[in-house]
Amino acid sequence: MRDYAPEFHVSETLLTHETPNNAYAVVRRLIAEEPELRGIFVNGGGISGVLRAMRELAAEQQCKIRVVCRDIGPETRKGLSEGLITASLCHPVDRMPEELIDVMLRMIERTDTRLIEQRIVPFEILTPESIWT
Repeated sequence: MRDYAPEFHVSETLLTHETPNNAYAVVRRLIAEEPELRGIFVNGGGISGVLRAMRELAAEQQCKIRVVCRDIGPETRKGLSEGLITASLCHPVDRMPEELIDVMLRMIERTDTRLIEQRIVPFEILTPESIWT
């Protein structure tokens, strides 16, 4: 964003320490201090606190702030169904352990070499329209 859309102000990362109460306090403070706030990216835990803060807003203010997160737990699913979360960028939960086990087995077989094996597991983009409630 900073490189390709310099007209947007991107705030520095704010730590929530992965707790809903901290995330709630951070988002409430952001809403109070940044009247032009248009988006929040939740990279770690605390989505339930973010959603609690969003639910306290009037509907017209809720629709001005886009929330993007990176998981698909029950709270995220509920936030997507309510329209409070615009998108969730998440790795497919079933594929990650399969890939890890496959790499581990391959590395056990290759004891004579020190290769580093990387796998790319594409993330899924979930939107309110793509989830089943």
